[in-house]
Amino acid sequence: MTAITINDFEVKANFEYFAAPLLNENVFLTAKLAAWEQFNLLPGEANIYFDGSYAGKTFIDPFQTKKELTISLGIEPNIVVERKQVNDLKSTQFIGNNRIVNKAYELNIKNNQAKNIPLLVMDRIPISQNKEIKIDDIIYNDADYDDKKRLLTWKINISSQETINKSFSYKIKYPKGKRINL
Repeated sequence: MTAITINDFEVKANFEYFAAPLLNENVFLTAKLAAWEQFNLLPGEANIYFDGSYAGKTFIDPFQTKKELTISLGIEPNIVVERKQVNDLKSTQFIGNNRIVNKAYELNIKNNQAKNIPLLVMDRIPISQNKEIKIDDIIYNDADYDDKKRLLTWKINISSQETINKSFSYKIKYPKGKRINL
């Protein structure tokens, strides 16, 4: 196999760390590129170099990208995000013919880097496809909450060696005889 460099760009980017602890415990460094249209990119695999070092491969599809092109630069091991269910707030009650399950989660975020960083953390509230199953009493504290997509977003500026805690909770109400996956 022969690799041929078609083009080489040096691009200004806004860097942000991203975490979705429900899906993956890792924190990723991302680069958001504005004005990327000027490079007339074609869909395909691209090698990414960051600070002079090879960061990996990515697939770029300019036809799927709108305003900004976001590229992952890999895992950042010095930032830890842990998602834990708060057990003392986890309970099940029976009211009439319904079962009510309380769910509460805590996100613990620790920046072990020697610098302050911007971090975007996302989580979600479940969406029921069954009208007999209701998710109510959503408490999302200081998160931005998208009610349609049920997404929680925290935009955090976290100092070096700082630990931050975020939390959210909700109730699930469903008929006694039903079984649901939580």
